[in-house]
Amino acid sequence: MTKEGLLECALYSSASIHQPHALKAFLAASFLQTAFEQNDAIWSQVSKLISKSELTVTGEFSVQVEAPKFSQVRIARILQSGIYPAAYQAMWQWHEQKGFESIFEFYADLASKQSDTLSHNITILLAFKCMYPLLKSGQIPVFLNRMTEFVTSTYYIHSSFPISRNSKEISLSTLLDACLKQPHFFGHNLISLAWLIRSKETFTPTQLAQIYLHLYNQATLPLEDPEDMLDESILKSLESSSATFQQNINALIFDDCINLHQVTLADALVLLEKEFPSHSNEINKIAKYFAVWLKN
Repeated sequence: MTKEGLLECALYSSASIHQPHALKAFLAASFLQTAFEQNDAIWSQVSKLISKSELTVTGEFSVQVEAPKFSQVRIARILQSGIYPAAYQAMWQWHEQKGFESIFEFYADLASKQSDTLSHNITILLAFKCMYPLLKSGQIPVFLNRMTEFVTSTYYIHSSFPISRNSKEISLSTLLDACLKQPHFFGHNLISLAWLIRSKETFTPTQLAQIYLHLYNQATLPLEDPEDMLDESILKSLESSSATFQQNINALIFDDCINLHQVTLADALVLLEKEFPSHSNEINKIAKYFAVWLKN
């Protein structure tokens, strides 16, 4: 498997559980390969991880749908209501009429006003934005298919996300402390924080302040599922570990093949360790924790 082969794999992989994650996993592998000069084994490993949860899709759907030219109002309604297969054509026409940046800005504004349990409404959206400039023109149609599936499963018209109003400024340091104490399922709070740091210039200051608050609440409010709490018995077992950060990251990526968040979390921890060197011991402990957690 090559990097180009993994990209094709990701573009033709769609969600079986709510939202498509394959493109974010491809980007995580790319960032890790650059950071650690990983060998090509990472592309094959991530391909296997993607196959654990994503569906393989053949073909491109928008070209298979004959549709009239939709108005912008109609495009928005089709996507917000999740009307298929019209949604594929609606997204294609939006892209043709106004470009990808118009699509992204619309959903970025929605994302800043909505709270999502694992912040997929933010992180996957940012992955799509990060991916778009890397594509060849022939890859854009299938990319827009995956974008269509993401937005209709995330920003649908009847969704009822709790909205919290920002009454205080949340710093990155405060966010990191909260997310390290409660990483949430498979470290999603830390994954979210890393993507916000990577993409913070994407949002307006007002949007970013609101998103920081959403993530802080996510990391500090009681969890709905107690199983998402850190396992104290695993934490205690780590006290005798002397493995380096890179060893723990490699173990997280390669020692098991269970869930594609192995690579998205590893990428997030590498970025956070670089951004917050004073917290390197805590971040290393999280890497080791989830490498061990996978085996339980």
